[in-house]
Amino acid sequence: MSFSVIATVTDQAKQRIAQMLRDGKSFQVSHFRVSDGGHVPAQPTESIAPDPAATDCPTAGFTFGPVSISSTSLISPFCPQFVAQLLSGDANHGLSSICLIATIVYSPVTDDPDVGNTFLFAVANHPLKSKTAADTFTYLVQIQL
Repeated sequence: MSFSVIATVTDQAKQRIAQMLRDGKSFQVSHFRVSDGGHVPAQPTESIAPDPAATDCPTAGFTFGPVSISSTSLISPFCPQFVAQLLSGDANHGLSSICLIATIVYSPVTDDPDVGNTFLFAVANHPLKSKTAADTFTYLVQIQL
């Protein structure tokens, strides 16, 4: 099953983008995490608006990941798309959120301890979808810059 979602870039990611433009410290969206915290509990067909101030994937108790991003592409000059795949044995639960995780990959500062650290880059919430062991989910996650 394939789903297209548009993710909200977090405030922390925007700060990291500004830092990258200022001094060259850079990152790459490398992983994703899924959870059950993106829908209205009393109304599972309604999603909650993502919180740009979030620093972790929203959860009502279940999270899965991080898992490596399968592939990336540009679907327009200003819109990257990240393909995130859950295989049949992965995250067999109700899911309503996908979170993109970025990894710091370069710093102009020698031996910068920040290199290798991760942060929440973007969040997309959707109505609750149940995933069973027989299912594979492919998320096509887009962000707008």
